[in-house]
Amino acid sequence: MLTEALQALELTQQHIEPAPNEHFTFCLQYYGPELGYLVNMINETYDSFISRGGETASPFHYCQFNINGTPANHSVDQVMVKAGDEISFEFERYTLDHHRSTLLESKHERQLR
Repeated sequence: MLTEALQALELTQQHIEPAPNEHFTFCLQYYGPELGYLVNMINETYDSFISRGGETASPFHYCQFNINGTPANHSVDQVMVKAGDEISFEFERYTLDHHRSTLLESKHERQLR
């Protein structure tokens, strides 16, 4: 499935970069078998990284992976994309109330470890 996720990101890159001055960059981070690969940077905009002692700092921002306008329940390597699905990413401010029981909450909790 990682191969399919990378293919989707590479197709996005090909769609964005036909013009000579347009570039699309991304970075994935592996969060273990439970969460898989999550996007932590798009076009030099990075997720918030929590350093030691930084867990009380806020706000935190993360790349939200969406399928058809809805937050994905699985990582890019664990989701099955169908023909016609619209994939998007939003850079979101993390709040526990809004992101409770979502992939972003799991990502945030993993970074606190």
